[in-house]
Amino acid sequence: MREQHSLSELVSERLPTLLKQQKELEHHQRTAQQVDGAIVGTGRADFTQDNVIYEFNHQGKNFHLIDVPGIEGNESKYEAMVQAAIAKAHLVFYVNGTNKKPEAETAQKIKHYLNRDAKVYAICNLRGKADSYEFETDRESLERTHKDAVATREQTRGVLEDILGPELVSGCQSLQGLLGFTGVAFDERGLTSIHPSRADLLKSQRSYKQDFVSQTAMREFSQLDQLHQVIGNGCANFEVDIVESNKRKVLRLLQDTLNDLKQQRDEHTVFSDKIDAEIAECQKSIRSSFEELKSNFTKQRNNALDQFFNDLTDAAREAVEEHFTDKDDVERAIQEFIVTGQAQLADRVEQSQQRLFNQLSESIERALKRLQENAERVSFQQRLSQAANSSISFSSAMEAISFNFSDVGGLLLSVGGYAMSGFAIGSVIPGVGNIIGAVVGSVIGLLAAGLSYFFGGRNKKIAEAQSKVTEAIKAERLKSKKSFEDDTRSMLAKISEQIEGSTLSQLDDERRNMREVSALFDDKIASIQALRNQVEAKPYGTI
Repeated sequence: MREQHSLSELVSERLPTLLKQQKELEHHQRTAQQVDGAIVGTGRADFTQDNVIYEFNHQGKNFHLIDVPGIEGNESKYEAMVQAAIAKAHLVFYVNGTNKKPEAETAQKIKHYLNRDAKVYAICNLRGKADSYEFETDRESLERTHKDAVATREQTRGVLEDILGPELVSGCQSLQGLLGFTGVAFDERGLTSIHPSRADLLKSQRSYKQDFVSQTAMREFSQLDQLHQVIGNGCANFEVDIVESNKRKVLRLLQDTLNDLKQQRDEHTVFSDKIDAEIAECQKSIRSSFEELKSNFTKQRNNALDQFFNDLTDAAREAVEEHFTDKDDVERAIQEFIVTGQAQLADRVEQSQQRLFNQLSESIERALKRLQENAERVSFQQRLSQAANSSISFSSAMEAISFNFSDVGGLLLSVGGYAMSGFAIGSVIPGVGNIIGAVVGSVIGLLAAGLSYFFGGRNKKIAEAQSKVTEAIKAERLKSKKSFEDDTRSMLAKISEQIEGSTLSQLDDERRNMREVSALFDDKIASIQALRNQVEAKPYGTI
């Protein structure tokens, strides 16, 4: 009796709990298939805050559908996620749910994310409650019922093609997403598969069912079947699409390389042209300085020689007049003047040449220094421009203009060494050393011919003798002048050869090197362009 009473009490005590558990079990059994809708957005901004991967199988092959955060508005905190997902994708669905064409900024974001590696299929999601399809005429065509649907679809496609290029927009369609979803959210028993927590979706499903005769009619009107076909085709052709996507990646990389090379070539061309003009101006200045030296050098040497012979003529006439009766004294006086005059001539020529060479050296140094300053200025301007355009930076100007200023010093030493070498009068003025014999010989000849007091008055004879001596000096002057001029030309030719062969030729080398760099850019651009054309010409899906 006591045990029976205890069992009754136990059942009475536990029965409510058992009934509750039984009810929950029955509920779980009824809702076991109700899993859809939990991932459908609630309308709250940034509902999807991470990449969500959904796996499905098509014809024995597994595929992934990756849901990414929206890109309208400020999606910077999701940028890395979106890029990671699209890097794996071979077909990207862009859903426009605004009932208006997308902003150009949105299309630019898509282009940024795609980076030309995947194609885009645009979906214009049309919104409409059940009462939008209350009448039979409202259920004839989705785009006829939604008055702005066609315009939104065409505008969406137009914006995307303008930004991405028509080749990357594989299609664009209208879709009533909510209607399509609720039309397929049924299990094999015909019961709803929408999760019980989504009362809003359940309500929409019941409302749509009142207007449409069947689930099939809901799906077909929503145009979900059209999207299903797109996905099916993508799955069926995924291997070819992967090859084509990879080919687009190769083409993009090649095009990016071409763009970079062309930009660098154009920047180098601008830089090279400016530096080339500066080098040409420097060469012009150096050659002008040499021409000035050449004129002054010739003029001053000729003046020094003329002064020597003028003084020699005066001294010879004085010697004849003073020592007319003694040829030895005449010869000695003339010889003494020639020795002294030669030293003075050599000194004047040396001082004149040294002064002119110093001026030339200073002119060349100023021209090269000005070139260096201008090259640095051009390089600085180029770097500013590159910084403004966020482009590559070049090396400093003196790396581009690589001539060695020590070579210039060697040139100046060489010029000075040539000018200072051998200032003995016999080498500086070939033939002058023979003037003594020629002039004195003329005087002796005059004396031997009977120049004496017996053949006329003293003054007359002196004048005749002076005239003869002057003519003899004049003849030697002409011979010496020719030799002197030949020597001047030879010296100037060697100086010009050294200037042209060292400093100016180095500047020519730099101009040529910069042109060769431009040619290298052109060759590399041409070869990469040829490779790009070759890849682009491959049939679809091959590489």
